[in-house]
Amino acid sequence: MNEVKNSNKRGLLGFFLICIGGLLLLGNLGYLPYELTDVIFRWPMILVAIGIFNLIKKEYTAAIILLGIGAFFILPDVIYGLTYRDVYKFWPALIILIGAVFFFKKRGADSVNMSSAASDELIDEVDIFGGGVSQVASQNFRGGKITAIFGGGEVYLDHCKLSSDGAVIDIAMVFGGIKIIVPRDWNVKTEVVSIFGGFADKRNFFAEQTNDPTKTLYIKGACIFGGGEIRSI
Repeated sequence: MNEVKNSNKRGLLGFFLICIGGLLLLGNLGYLPYELTDVIFRWPMILVAIGIFNLIKKEYTAAIILLGIGAFFILPDVIYGLTYRDVYKFWPALIILIGAVFFFKKRGADSVNMSSAASDELIDEVDIFGGGVSQVASQNFRGGKITAIFGGGEVYLDHCKLSSDGAVIDIAMVFGGIKIIVPRDWNVKTEVVSIFGGFADKRNFFAEQTNDPTKTLYIKGACIFGGGEIRSI
């Protein structure tokens, strides 16, 4: 199932790159009007393009944030008479947008997951203008949510056991960061969209180490002007 899913993603990425390359080629050959290419070839369109790609992949959180930021910076180029000075007056709207995305996604996730999970099976870590250290020792860990806004922290999962279905952690980092410590024998797959930030796997691997294929932790979400990492001890 995972191989089919990864193959679909590669196919989607290939198609997306073909479309972008085709537009660039048509612009260089003069088949597109200058007014259009002048907008398409600006740097905010990179964010818009990545946002559309994530929207097609149904990764709506990252898609909405990317499209919002890209649209914010490109508005003066597409609306006559609108200047960057006018647009920058409304930059707090980006914070409102990010907050709204996280708020409504949290409500939807709570209604689906929390009602059927024990209190120690899911985490809900929030670090805002601060940080902390969380120790989790669940024997049926299913994942949860980690939010870091202008702050950060550490989450230790080294004494956890994954549920039979694995676990999914949804992270949201905005001008913040998080460190997640996991057991060495876990498989960890990251699907984090990074915007002026990064999320790195810094675990220590050993030649004799063998990972249990039934122990897979998926980390998804967005990292915006922030950073995060995975480590093992």
